[in-house]
Amino acid sequence: MKTIGIVTNSKSSVASFLKKNLEDIFKNIIKINNYYISDLKDDYIIKDDIVLFMAKEKSFQCEKNVLNKENIIVIERTLKGSEIYKIFTLPKDTKVLVVNDNRETTIEMAYSLQHIGVNNLELIPYEEDKHYEDIKIAITPDEEKYVPDYIQTIINVGNRHIDISTFLKIMNKLNIEDKNVSERLIKYSDNLINLNAGIKESYKELFVKKEELDMVLNISKEGVLLINNEETIIFCNNAFKNIFNIYGDIKGKKLASVLDINLMEAFRGEILRDEILEFRDKKINANKQVVQSLSENIGFCFNLQEVTYIKQLEQNLSKKLRNKGLVAKYNFDYIKTCSTSMKECINLARKIASSDLTALIIGESGTGKELLAQSIHNASPRAKQPFVAINCAALPENLLESELFGYEGGAFTGALKEGKIGLFEQANNGTIFLDEIGDMPLSLQARILRVLQERQVMRIGSQSVIDINVRVISATNRKLMEMVQQGKFREDLFYRLNVLPINIPPLRERKDDIISIMEGFITKKKLEISDEVKNVLLNYRWPGNVRELQNVSAYIELMSDITVKLENLPFYILNRNMDFQKEFEMIKSKCSLTNSVQIMRIIEEKNLLNEGVGRKNIETILKERYISVTEAEIRRILTILNGLNLITSSVGRKGSEITVKGKKFIEWVKNRI
Repeated sequence: MKTIGIVTNSKSSVASFLKKNLEDIFKNIIKINNYYISDLKDDYIIKDDIVLFMAKEKSFQCEKNVLNKENIIVIERTLKGSEIYKIFTLPKDTKVLVVNDNRETTIEMAYSLQHIGVNNLELIPYEEDKHYEDIKIAITPDEEKYVPDYIQTIINVGNRHIDISTFLKIMNKLNIEDKNVSERLIKYSDNLINLNAGIKESYKELFVKKEELDMVLNISKEGVLLINNEETIIFCNNAFKNIFNIYGDIKGKKLASVLDINLMEAFRGEILRDEILEFRDKKINANKQVVQSLSENIGFCFNLQEVTYIKQLEQNLSKKLRNKGLVAKYNFDYIKTCSTSMKECINLARKIASSDLTALIIGESGTGKELLAQSIHNASPRAKQPFVAINCAALPENLLESELFGYEGGAFTGALKEGKIGLFEQANNGTIFLDEIGDMPLSLQARILRVLQERQVMRIGSQSVIDINVRVISATNRKLMEMVQQGKFREDLFYRLNVLPINIPPLRERKDDIISIMEGFITKKKLEISDEVKNVLLNYRWPGNVRELQNVSAYIELMSDITVKLENLPFYILNRNMDFQKEFEMIKSKCSLTNSVQIMRIIEEKNLLNEGVGRKNIETILKERYISVTEAEIRRILTILNGLNLITSSVGRKGSEITVKGKKFIEWVKNRI
């Protein structure tokens, strides 16, 4: 029978443990012998077929005692996966003391841990003459007696087993090809971490279990949040994101970046036990508990339940609606206003939201009719249900009909084989928003009327009706009553739609909002709007309302540096909005209007040549044009024009320059003289 010798420092539990490892695999075919360096005499010869050492240094030291030096093998050892995985629950960069029976084996142990992939911790090899009071945790391979008394937590990973690679070397050298040995070796390796593959190979099972746990938690109606000590989000389920209206993946983000300040103050409280938190229109029951691992606090777990939770399938439904885009993104908080009339409009809309009756929003183009419709939906009992919007003026009649009511497969040429669900069906239990209802063809108005009366729809090509539960909000910029009188809109439909009417005032009637809304649109840089520009903006009629104001804000932000001046405004606003009656009357009352215009034209001509012009030069040019004006009169005219910001006057060679306002004044006067 072939033999294997194991050489250790002395007779110890490690020597017995390694012998058992070998016997478990090679039982009945190989004899295992133990040798101890402390007992070896210089002339003693080890004659075993394979001789195993714990370290290279020991094999060199005892080489003279081995008969067959080519059969020396240095044992490689590894750990059991079940023992090592718990180390990974410790917080990153935690200081951990590595303790073994001597300095040499301690360093070897620390290296083994790093080799198999334990790189989340700061591993510190233990030295007997040093003190480690700042360290609370120690890792040891079944050598707890060497761990200092002041260490609070000991992780005993057990004796290190002989690695598979060492067994393969032995079998290769001894030419062992035994089926029973191979089967025992496979079973032996199941619970060990392979030194070559590291922790990753054995971690697969844990990964699968984690995925399964995530699935279970995401089915729950209860919101679950796990954060570490640094308030980084480790895990949150779908219910948590739904409660706080969070979209996208937030794992790894700081909690403060996804929750507002008021909520963060509550979440940072020491105790949260059935605490009621308020978030927008929701009331949330919250609980908080500390999460520990190996007596260390590693984070906090929050359990949250929405008190106003209505339907069990809300998570599933919300996800489907988001994928289809059938959601209302805006609420009343998005509407910023200082205007009394707009505040009254919003208050009326809030009251309308609490009802389930049909609403009609009337307002000019660009006033924010869909924004108000979405806000009404989100403040209503249907807020968790679909919000479906369609522009009735954007589609031809036949396409609009199929979009609204859907169709059966093969109902017409080009129809989908499987048919199509209509928007009324998609909005079931929610809200449908019919924008530009005044542009809907008369033939479709009759079908809409039936939907409002019977709460039923019939797909194109179908013989059966479908019951629906939907709230209708419509909007128009047309005068529907006049259209009714002209026969362009059905009277019965008008009265069905006009149950809860609401009128959005145009921007020109909300002058208090113009500058504040513009400043809200200008986000990339801080700009100061001059009084002159404010005056122009406040007196402009804004036919495109808030939508036009948003476009003008983008133009101004691009064209301006620090201060918004008249020349930074779009040309059409200046052309439509400049009224110089005040300047006209002032110039006429204090000097000659004709001479003033002549002087402004001379300045403009010189500016086009990139030349400045002074009083003397102006007097000379006027004389050449047979216009007699004294230098004192020129001085007085320039002073008046400068005070009205029609020109700017400078001392020196630069002279006077005409402003944008001055150029517009010349055009304005030209059309009136």
